[in-house]
Amino acid sequence: KEFRRHVPTLVRSLRSMVTSGYSNAAEYDVAGITDPFLQGRILRLLRILGKNSVQASDDMNDILAQVATNTEGAKNTGNAILYECVLTIMSIEAESGLRVLGINILGRFLLSRDNNIRYVALSTLQQVVSVDMKAVQRHRATIIDCLKDADISIKKRALDVAYALVNEENIKSMTKELLNYLLVAEPSFKEDLCSRLCMVVERFSPNRRWQIDTLIKVMCLGGNHVKDEQ
Repeated sequence: KEFRRHVPTLVRSLRSMVTSGYSNAAEYDVAGITDPFLQGRILRLLRILGKNSVQASDDMNDILAQVATNTEGAKNTGNAILYECVLTIMSIEAESGLRVLGINILGRFLLSRDNNIRYVALSTLQQVVSVDMKAVQRHRATIIDCLKDADISIKKRALDVAYALVNEENIKSMTKELLNYLLVAEPSFKEDLCSRLCMVVERFSPNRRWQIDTLIKVMCLGGNHVKDEQ
């Protein structure tokens, strides 16, 4: 608690770097970002100080929005700052609009050609689904597209996020999308997919008839990949 009194000073320092008012900024420039290492450190510290503190979070909301909006994400340096910023936004008592901004940044990461960035985005989305499911739902189509990726680690993480997104409201549409993917999925991936489908159908099924019809579809498409206990 005693360290939270330093939040305004940290915010001022971060703002000076973001707005190019930093003294000798050119000396600390890395790929167009002023002193990214210090920015990352400050963002991590703000994350700790803002957790479970409404006042400290209020003090840093504006600068976090500024970092999220003004940082160029064309290069890895900028993406690293944006990632730290998103983690901070999702860890503090942020305003709902700021959380949406953070999740939208992760949505942009999913469109990257760099698999490492996409994997990080999916991992973070899985963590923040419980914080703001509605905002994550807006990126559902992109997340489902990641199931078709050639990289197995991307596929597995995308399935984790898709599974976390299923609820009573979207069970039918999500099940349809996952069944469509089951039709073309590699054999090595089908067992996990069938297992997840059976679990969400059992948990969120709107009625008994739909549940039975859907489980029959899973068995028809999944074949031997559907285990007896499912």
